[in-house]
Amino acid sequence: MGAFSLYVQYRKDAETSESAEELLERYVDEYESVGYETGRIDADPGPDVVVPDRGLDIGDIEDFASIVADLRDDPAVHSMSLWGPGSQRYPVRVYHHALRELSDPDRYQFHAIDDRETLVVCEGPADLDQAREDIGAAGLVEGGTAKF
Repeated sequence: MGAFSLYVQYRKDAETSESAEELLERYVDEYESVGYETGRIDADPGPDVVVPDRGLDIGDIEDFASIVADLRDDPAVHSMSLWGPGSQRYPVRVYHHALRELSDPDRYQFHAIDDRETLVVCEGPADLDQAREDIGAAGLVEGGTAKF
């Protein structure tokens, strides 16, 4: 089992010839550290959203960051959650400027996604809650809260 979990919701009206499951399958095929989560997602997505039966189980932070960067720019993606039931580590997307607000930066790992965003990787839910509280809503990138 990987350290990271990623759950994606797709737009029902997205112009794509692939199903939601096929869109995720490309990452499983492309990255060695990526597989499927064993647990099912328990979500009420609403009428305009499609939720794949499974999320992604990702063992490598580089692969995780690459997939997050790819999905955030995909017009078919409605939203994504960077953690869930299968998570062992809890990342949150943060604007670079907000990193200075962390009260104890030594308790986190950091991975830059691009020139604006960083993944702040937390070891547990308590660290995640503290990071989100320190950073505040203005410093969190959309998707900074769990959907599932």
